[in-house]
Amino acid sequence: MWRPDPGPCVAEVAEWGEHPDDVEYLRQLKALPKKILKRRETVVRDVDLQKVCQKQGKIHFSVTCWNLSEYSRSGGLKDEAASLIHVFYEGKEERKVLNAFSSAGIDLESAEAVPVDPSSSRRHEQEIMYAKSCLFIQDDSTWEEGSPLSPAEIKQRFLGRMKV
Repeated sequence: MWRPDPGPCVAEVAEWGEHPDDVEYLRQLKALPKKILKRRETVVRDVDLQKVCQKQGKIHFSVTCWNLSEYSRSGGLKDEAASLIHVFYEGKEERKVLNAFSSAGIDLESAEAVPVDPSSSRRHEQEIMYAKSCLFIQDDSTWEEGSPLSPAEIKQRFLGRMKV
């Protein structure tokens, strides 16, 4: 028989943050130590990036990496492959990090240091702020940097590698 109210079989679900378990989770999350970080962004060759990432751990910094397409202005094939990276580090480690990148042939010092917002909505930034060790986060996709190359520029770039 039909009735106007749903009856006792329908579970009442509290809004996020109102349930006692949610409140406890948020309290624990706020109690975790969060690092105060700086971020620098630059485009680097993947070969140079591998060199500097071998120093990760000895020198405390984290990297997020987005691979660039071979058709990007800074991209290429094999040894010319490049990536856009964000380097995260604490202020007290700045000189060590800049020296490590410089010794690998990467001019990180020319990139502006931007403080990371502790309430950032970017997931990778939150993961790095809460992480106790150094992280290397790499995106699975391939990205284009800026406007695409013209057909003439693509021919010029790959002239020696194309089979006619």
